[in-house]
Amino acid sequence: MKKLLPFVIVLFLFACAKKETPIEKSISEYVKTNFKDPASYERISIEVLDTVTVAKKIKVYESKGISHEQFDNEPKDKFLYYTVSHKYRANNSFGAKEVYSDIVSMDKDFKITGSHSVDK
Repeated sequence: MKKLLPFVIVLFLFACAKKETPIEKSISEYVKTNFKDPASYERISIEVLDTVTVAKKIKVYESKGISHEQFDNEPKDKFLYYTVSHKYRANNSFGAKEVYSDIVSMDKDFKITGSHSVDK
């Protein structure tokens, strides 16, 4: 019985561990390789804001009066990218914790293709 208890505890811990989604995994990998202090990173929230297709991109271009001829021969339902809201805490360059909000773009394989900070 004593030998079984540690096994049951470990099994319980693995069962309770939340599995990362592909988007969360991509952001975690980005943090590990690109942040100055990745150990200070604390995720607050990750939320998919939009799935951008050719039709949505054309609509945006038209509203801004920009030519959209590069999309004219593309299927309107063709996927272009995801936009994801990413809010987190991390140490700044002085070592103090700050809250950050970013908008991240990801391709169909959840590879990060761009990111920009959202003003507070």
